[in-house]
Amino acid sequence: MTLILYYVFLFGFSSLIFKNAYDGWKLKGDFVLPICTLILYYFTLGGALIFPIDWYSNYKGIDLGLHYLPIFDRLFEVEFNTDYILATLYYIVFILVFQYTYLYIIKKIISRAAIVKDDSSISFNLIINPYLVLTLVTSLIGISAYLFSAEIYYAIAHEKSIYLITRANTNKYYTIHQLANEFCVLIPFIAYTFTIISSTKIKVSAQRFAVPILLVACFIAALYITLLGNRREILSGIVLCVLICLNQFKYINTKRFGYIVLISLVLFLFNDFFRSTVIPRNLNKVFHLTERDDLKLKEEENFFTSNKYSKFEKSKQVVGSLVFSNELFYAHFSMYGVLHKHIPLTYGTSFINLAVSVIPRAIYPNRPQDIYSYYATSVKATPGQNYTLHHATAWYLNFGVVGIVIGAILLALLFSFAFYINNYPLLTLTSTVVVFTSYLLPFLLCAQLVTFITAGPEAYKSMLIEGVVLPIFLLLLCSKKVSEA
Repeated sequence: MTLILYYVFLFGFSSLIFKNAYDGWKLKGDFVLPICTLILYYFTLGGALIFPIDWYSNYKGIDLGLHYLPIFDRLFEVEFNTDYILATLYYIVFILVFQYTYLYIIKKIISRAAIVKDDSSISFNLIINPYLVLTLVTSLIGISAYLFSAEIYYAIAHEKSIYLITRANTNKYYTIHQLANEFCVLIPFIAYTFTIISSTKIKVSAQRFAVPILLVACFIAALYITLLGNRREILSGIVLCVLICLNQFKYINTKRFGYIVLISLVLFLFNDFFRSTVIPRNLNKVFHLTERDDLKLKEEENFFTSNKYSKFEKSKQVVGSLVFSNELFYAHFSMYGVLHKHIPLTYGTSFINLAVSVIPRAIYPNRPQDIYSYYATSVKATPGQNYTLHHATAWYLNFGVVGIVIGAILLALLFSFAFYINNYPLLTLTSTVVVFTSYLLPFLLCAQLVTFITAGPEAYKSMLIEGVVLPIFLLLLCSKKVSEA
């Protein structure tokens, strides 16, 4: 009976969440809230749809491809109990407060201004050069591969998962490697999107082979990221592309749109296969690399590299992982762990960490730990591995239930501001930076939500700098301002 009531409760609120998303779409046909809702729902409540049934069936889901049980060995056991139901309720509160705050601001405050943005006031076009984009992509991939050449070599030589080796590293250039990975996907995906739509002041150069060059740049970047076993960068890129196209759906080139979706879908869905040892093992048969033991690594085990499971079981999980990714569970379980283990609140340490993050580590090496580190330590997670912490859980660890509400309102304020500058005139439209920002800001934020939702308030810094400022700067490097005749 408890399980039935739980699902009645979950499906009831899920219906309300998706109704709110529909209401958001009706605001000027804007797809930002629906896409944000899908991302939030996937990382927040996706696991809540599956886990209780699997728990009641004594984890029979492994026969269907579920492979999240090793999480319990590295984090904590999860049970369907009062703490789990309460965690689900807190997640629902977070999503609903975000939605209602966003809708209220748009309907009651912004939309009351009887002003419509007029692109005719922009006296120039921004032309993106596809050759510069391709050069930038290959350069970023080269930087990433060079910085992690030792890890990639080690993985192939020892026939281990490239994904696990690059994650379980002690490389001091890891942040640069991550940024290179993110931008090598994001920039070509944005550029290619402007070959799909046609009603904008931002255009792609009419040079010969411009469209194929950008498509190749997208494919090379996505393939490299997939070979590393990553996929959030691809998800961010395709979210941004789809969102821009949906907001201009009357003007899109469906064939070009289909190409980029197909590339992303295939590489994204088969990501768990690329995380296995199949590719390193076959590459080593070709290159016969010499084993080396001079690389310092953090120990990390993955289902696909564990010796605990047969090849048949692993093959079954590869197929199942196309639908049941562990992304559904890692962040989702975090609120349960905090509630069940009665983790003390930190009362704002995330903001102390955020404030001192502007000081280089060379000057301040012993910064206060961020909320993620506090979470991992408090739940006694196995050291040396990477986990994800839901954004709502991070706010709860800072200020309790009040923090969940504050975090949702703050996120809604940011997206409301992005909606405003995207739909209403700014003081000036003579700057290329302003034009790029006013057009792309809501889409860039939405793409960043894929990563942001699994981090604490500290992630606002990376969302704005790495998610908005740097992509616009790199796009400007690949563009030129051309005055209209």
